[in-house]
Amino acid sequence: MVALGSLVDVLTGAAATGSAIIGLYIGAHAYRGLRRHGDPSMRYLSMGMILLFGVTYLVALLGQGLIASHVVGIRYQGAFRLVVRLLQFAGLGLIAYSLRLATDGGALSR
Repeated sequence: MVALGSLVDVLTGAAATGSAIIGLYIGAHAYRGLRRHGDPSMRYLSMGMILLFGVTYLVALLGQGLIASHVVGIRYQGAFRLVVRLLQFAGLGLIAYSLRLATDGGALSR
């Protein structure tokens, strides 16, 4: 039974690592779009994607690793969870703001 728990922990860590890598890849492409087009809405979109798809997974992975290796006590699990949720909220807020800018900009240019 212990081996199954260890396997689940390894798979969870691998999934979190993969998600962080893919998230940062998506954010990097959004940033490239910003540099190519210079649209202010793309700035907020890329920042939101980097926060939502990359940074949150990295913080979660870091927290999981620190707690699993007993560097940080389990009592800090809630604090890591709060930081991840706040980063997700900020990322979603930036993406929503970028969509608002793009919508307003499109309406103004007609």
